[in-house]
Amino acid sequence: MIIAIPMSRDRLATHFTKAPEIAFYDEHQQLISRVANPALSGGCSAKKAMLNLITDHKADIVIVQFIGERMLGKLLDAGVSVSQADNSLSIAELMTNAKDLSCRLVEASQGRRSINHEKKGGCCGGSSGGCGCSGSKTPSSILEPRLLHVPQHVSVATDASGKAISPVMYAGFRSVK
Repeated sequence: MIIAIPMSRDRLATHFTKAPEIAFYDEHQQLISRVANPALSGGCSAKKAMLNLITDHKADIVIVQFIGERMLGKLLDAGVSVSQADNSLSIAELMTNAKDLSCRLVEASQGRRSINHEKKGGCCGGSSGGCGCSGSKTPSSILEPRLLHVPQHVSVATDASGKAISPVMYAGFRSVK
């Protein structure tokens, strides 16, 4: 299991994408690597590079204090669990809390809403021209990660009275091994 922690002054950074570096730890609390945060240069493409850095390091869990709802949604869609903690905790305490399922953020709405993104009119839209990330809404030939886990055929069960019972499905959450 790999745990990614956005770091500032050897502590958990308050703001996820503005952390100077990201530290990657194994399940034994051993530091694997510390990498400069590519999102510091700003913009959507820099934040996408940060997301790619985390997924390229095969992080299972990211620990955050505060995170925006858009980035949280992207991490969850990529199959990365996100655990919320306080930056006053030590690295050892952060690692222990990361395994506590009650600290997990499981939907994008649990993140902070971006005022700046909305001022720009959203991705590549609005009267001000958007943010310039080239994130147009055209269909992609690449499947989104969250779609890879959706069953192709779902049979609908019925209760004793013959009424259809909807199956329960979860997206964006992966349990700790």
